[in-house]
Amino acid sequence: MTREFDLNIERVLENWTVAHALREVIANALDEQALTGTAEPQIFADAENRWHIRDWGRGLRYEHLTQNENKEKLNHPDQVVGKFGVGLKDALATFDRHRISVVIRSRHGDITTGKQAKHGFDDIETLHALITDPADPGFAGTEFILSGRALTERQVEEAKGLFLRYSGDEELGVTPFGSVLRRTHNRAKARIYVNGLRVAEEDNFLFSYNITSPTAALRRALNRERSNVGRSAYTDRLKIAQEAVAAAGDPCERAVAEFTVTHLEAMLTLLDAIPTAPEATA
Repeated sequence: MTREFDLNIERVLENWTVAHALREVIANALDEQALTGTAEPQIFADAENRWHIRDWGRGLRYEHLTQNENKEKLNHPDQVVGKFGVGLKDALATFDRHRISVVIRSRHGDITTGKQAKHGFDDIETLHALITDPADPGFAGTEFILSGRALTERQVEEAKGLFLRYSGDEELGVTPFGSVLRRTHNRAKARIYVNGLRVAEEDNFLFSYNITSPTAALRRALNRERSNVGRSAYTDRLKIAQEAVAAAGDPCERAVAEFTVTHLEAMLTLLDAIPTAPEATA
C-alpha cells in the first residue's frame, strides 16, 4: 500500500542547483551522526552510477518532511546545522526539477517522490512523497539513492566542498566559540563555517573560521538558502574566538592568533564601510 504525503512546497528556490540539494541531504546525515554518535556517513556511487548518501542513525520518518522546527536540533545548536524539514523538502523539489530520481530507505518506510493531484483540487498537481512499507524493517539509518543525467560526480564534490569535514582546511586553534582554520590550496577566498557548514566567503580574511557556538543573531541569519549570511551576524564570534586562541596555547600558536586578531579587526573596520547587497530572506 502506498500513502501519499503532499509536500506543500509553495515557493521553489529556482536558483538552487543539484549541489545545493545534495548539501541538505549531507547536512541531515552529518546532523544525525552528531546527535547519535553513530558511524561516519557514506557518500559513494555504485556500479549503476547511482549515488548513495547514508547515515547510521535512527532512520527518516515521513513526519520529518514537515516544516516544523526540530526540537532536538534546537536544543543542540552547537552540534547541528538544520532546524527545519523545509531544507529537505527544498532538496526533493530541486531533485524533481532536475529530473533526478530519489529513493529514501529507512526502517520506518521507503519513500519516493512523484506529482499527484492536490487533495480537493484535481486540476492542480503538486510534489508528493510516496510512502510504502520498508523493504527492510531492520535497516539501520537512512539511505538516499539518487540517479539521473543531471547528477554528476562534479556536483557531488561541489556539495561536499560546502562542508568543513571534506574541505581539507587545517585547524590552527580551538576555542569555546569556534576554531581558526588555515586555508588549503591558497584559495582566493576565506570561508566562514557554522558548525562545519559553509555559510559565507570573505575576500580579505587571512584565515577561515568555523563558528561552533553561534549567537542568537547568527542563528536567525542562517536563512533558508544557508549562504551569504550577513557579515554583522558573525563578526563578534570571530573576534572572541581569536582573542581566546591568543590567550592560550604554545608560543607559535599564540603568535599566529595575535597576528590574526590584529588582521581581523583591521579587515572588519574596512569591510563594514563597504555597502553590501540586502540579505536573502526565507
